[in-house]
Amino acid sequence: MKQITKIRKAVCTMANRLRKSGYTLSEAFRKAWKSIRRSITFRAAGVTFENRQERLEFLKQFRADELTVTLESEAGNMHDSNAIQIIVHILPIARKTVIGYIPRRFSRELGSLLDMGIHIKASLMQVIGGYSYKESLGVLVNVAV
Repeated sequence: MKQITKIRKAVCTMANRLRKSGYTLSEAFRKAWKSIRRSITFRAAGVTFENRQERLEFLKQFRADELTVTLESEAGNMHDSNAIQIIVHILPIARKTVIGYIPRRFSRELGSLLDMGIHIKASLMQVIGGYSYKESLGVLVNVAV
């Protein structure tokens, strides 16, 4: 019951933001409910910084059921105050690593959901790219509320 109340509150928050950006109230609520109900698959941002390319190369050897994904707000990020880290937990070796960030266009809404305590399911779809020596690796992540 608490989860439903939190989801309704999140929808109202999103609808109010959409209303301020020019949508009618009914359009804003329709769009907010659609974004809450569906899952979104996107390419993670920030995968070429630090040693994340090596981390992604390492993750390619594990099966999808051996990896779990959590999302964590990083309020102290100097580039984006709404930044959300994508953390992969590698179950066979009991380790975790940051592989990137939620793209900026999704981080504000997802951040408000995380702040409200709403559970967001995230999963690693696949590691992509790296086909030639110049191409960097990327990762597809699916997020659902």
